Amino acid sequence: MLIITSEGKSELVINKSKFIGYSIISRSRKQFLDRVGEIKKNNPSSSHTVFGLRIKKNIIEPHFSDDGEPSGTAGRPLIKILETKKIINSGLAVVRYYGGINLGMGGLARAYSQAGIDALINSKIAIFINYNKYKILIEYNKLNKLINVIYKNKGKIYEKIFKEKVEVLISLPIGAEKQIKEEFKMIDITLVE
Repeated sequence: MLIITSEGKSELVINKSKFIGYSIISRSRKQFLDRVGEIKKNNPSSSHTVFGLRIKKNIIEPHFSDDGEPSGTAGRPLIKILETKKIINSGLAVVRYYGGINLGMGGLARAYSQAGIDALINSKIAIFINYNKYKILIEYNKLNKLINVIYKNKGKIYEKIFKEKVEVLISLPIGAEKQIKEEFKMIDITLVE
């Protein structure tokens, strides 16, 4: 699976209608809809703002809107692009300024698809890595070695609390905790929800 790491934008004119495509990074449906709201606000005289979004929770949930365009001509083609490219926790939005010439259902679907694809082309995309959060209790003298192992496994350190032992709050790609357990046999590592 892939994820957008840097948003992109595109512009396309077909038969006097202007289509502006946006790729959007999002961790939740609400965050995505807030961003679509900003795009609508920045394009107040547009005719339509359509979108497609795929969010991964336990399962991948698609969400889309045709925003008044004929059913299946706008949001669904954007979802299809995201599905084909295996992109999650990201979405596409396309703003249309109607130019006075009807494009037909096929023409609309092609125009919205092209604007979405062009926005993706102008984005940065990376492999999606699923992380879990952990709390680790470790002896002071092993902390530097632990930090090196965390970073070597593409982990992130959020907080270090110094008590009798050091409590370290981290996130690691799923499966990488095995490396820590192998390196530190008597370590206390707990999954945090």
